[in-house]
Amino acid sequence: MAIVKKLSMAITGVVFSILVSSSRGEAVNFPPINFPKVTSLPTGEAFDFPEITPNPNPSSVLFAEGEQISFLKTTESTNGQYALMEIIIPPGGGPPPHIHRDLDEWFYFIDPGFTLYMGDETYPEGVIPGINAPKENIHGVNAKPGTLFYTDRNHLHSHTNTGTTPARELIIARGGEIDKWFQLGGVPITDLSNLPALDFSKFTSAVSVAPNYGLTISSNFGEFVNTVDSNFPDEMVKDNHADELIALLSNNARPVPESSSALGVLAFGAFCAISILKRKHKSVSRIVTVAPQTTQNYSNQVIKKK
Repeated sequence: MAIVKKLSMAITGVVFSILVSSSRGEAVNFPPINFPKVTSLPTGEAFDFPEITPNPNPSSVLFAEGEQISFLKTTESTNGQYALMEIIIPPGGGPPPHIHRDLDEWFYFIDPGFTLYMGDETYPEGVIPGINAPKENIHGVNAKPGTLFYTDRNHLHSHTNTGTTPARELIIARGGEIDKWFQLGGVPITDLSNLPALDFSKFTSAVSVAPNYGLTISSNFGEFVNTVDSNFPDEMVKDNHADELIALLSNNARPVPESSSALGVLAFGAFCAISILKRKHKSVSRIVTVAPQTTQNYSNQVIKKK
């Protein structure tokens, strides 16, 4: 992994200077995101991510509050099937609660320090908690390194790096074009050892057209959320749709010999083991029926799993 430039706490404490509410199209000012603390023990079984051959010379951007996003696979290169992104999130960073309307998402947390927040309500197009539906009571969990989580479209979710050092994750977005939205709002990175300056004007321009990319994003943690508890449902931990992810990536995946190490290894562009986890078809969703109102860099270095 190329050396990540250490970001100061002053920068990581700044989230977004201006957001445009995707539901109303109005510019709103808000303070840095106050992510609730979650006291649960780290949860999740280790997942052996398949080896993926990334795009040649994958592009990277510096986004929002300092996230480094590397586009290992794009919707353009996968015929619109999915995008695969490696993201380095600075301490205290992460997206506010949001909803994707046209894509499903997997989160694979490489490093420790991540807290994941997810709700179990389903919000049809146009229905937004805290706007024309009640705010949601959501669940938070501290994720173990090497764990995989899944969220369906139309579900409220968020995550943050609660650690003290930059932390890596992989996001796989099935459907939609969220990678193009990230590219629209990010500053291109040409030298990973010399990051460019943040440009909030690019980000605010991207937020202003977020609905065009199927994204409903809040301006602060409490806009869509009523409470956060540590009772993360077991179904959300176990039902990570790993078999669907393996099938999605199958054109780029191939098995490799197991490592003699008890820990195993993950290597994007090098080697890793493939383990297909059986999907348990459990539903934890309830449909919200309120009527809508009118309205990081990719690395060839071996990453040891914890």
